[in-house]
Amino acid sequence: MKKDKANLQKGFSGSETVAAEKYLTFLIDSQLYTIPTSRVVEIIRMQPITFMPNLPAYVKGVINLRGRVVPVIDMRLRFHKEEIAYGARTSIVIVEHGEMTVGLIVDFVQDVRDIAQSQVNVAPKSKKAPGKGFVCAIAALESGSAMVLDVEKVLTHT
Repeated sequence: MKKDKANLQKGFSGSETVAAEKYLTFLIDSQLYTIPTSRVVEIIRMQPITFMPNLPAYVKGVINLRGRVVPVIDMRLRFHKEEIAYGARTSIVIVEHGEMTVGLIVDFVQDVRDIAQSQVNVAPKSKKAPGKGFVCAIAALESGSAMVLDVEKVLTHT
């Protein structure tokens, strides 16, 4: 048992994927974020968004996804960042939490990668940071770090 735990703690290198999970990585305002692919339904290009009144500014409206009405959240606005025009690389990441399906508008979807448990560290707590609580962990990657989003808090925290 100790040997197995030690092997899990070694981290991810090359063919070692024993304790790895797949994560989708994407950029929001030049910062790398990630979510487990188990939360992702699909990734789509930007499409017309129907405005809905009386919603928070970060909820841009709804889209028609094959006959299903799906609300969309602009993640830049959700994180109190500057709003920019959507470009060719802007994407909508469709995620699920329970019975809730929501689209997250991100600047650029990067890739899907394996991230080992040993690469994921608990995020430091901050009471004053915009979007506090949305980041539940930080993943140490070869090229830097990625903020692991808590999808539930992104969708439900006011």
